[in-house]
Amino acid sequence: MIPYFTFTEINLNFITIQVWGLMASLGFLTAFFLSLKEAERKNINKDDIWNVMILALVGMIVGSKTFCIISNFNEFRNLTEIFNLNWGFSFLGGASFAGILLFIYAKYKKINFWKLADTITPGAIASIIIIRIGCFLIYDHLGKITDLSWGRIYFDGTVRHPVILYHIISALVIFFIVCYLKKRHLKNGLLFLYFAIYYLTFRFLTDFLRCSDLNICDAHYLDLTYTQWFILILVLPVIYLLFKIQKRNEL
Repeated sequence: MIPYFTFTEINLNFITIQVWGLMASLGFLTAFFLSLKEAERKNINKDDIWNVMILALVGMIVGSKTFCIISNFNEFRNLTEIFNLNWGFSFLGGASFAGILLFIYAKYKKINFWKLADTITPGAIASIIIIRIGCFLIYDHLGKITDLSWGRIYFDGTVRHPVILYHIISALVIFFIVCYLKKRHLKNGLLFLYFAIYYLTFRFLTDFLRCSDLNICDAHYLDLTYTQWFILILVLPVIYLLFKIQKRNEL
């Protein structure tokens, strides 16, 4: 069993650092560094990567907060809760809005959107791994009660699925798959879309192991989380685009 613990803050006397915020920052910087390396390899202007990463950061914050508000609106007691940056973020909501901003930027700058998306893909999955480690440290993503030997003990004594560890492991698997596919000179867009398919699939499956017996658990609708319903909507255009690009020389 994994014992109960949380590591939420680093107190340096003159400043208190939020652990999840620190890991999120490290994840963003890692994504930025890897994207710059990929841009150099793909002959993409590094200034565009700077602009894209700023837009991605804005998109992640606005989109993730918006999706979380929509899916958990009853938990917000007043307007100040909406602007609380210590709670209420959704990765898929943020990634979707960031993707929209990226598409608009690519069209405005007349850059191949799919080539740009492929460029930031390795950094994106690396940042997910780092951010999910932060989630593990603060004991986020509570799982269902289980009797498995690798269950994680909650403060109330129940043993629960370590859902966040499943996220980390699946992200590591996807990272190695992306590194392998990156060397195969795929058509523009396929690397990003393969990443999207794998991530959405893993996320959909692991959400079945999320808790539903406590007030802090994610809301469910017809036995699926709101994230799972969102995934079902997202996966259809992703599959369509995947097959479309595979049948064409370029998109």
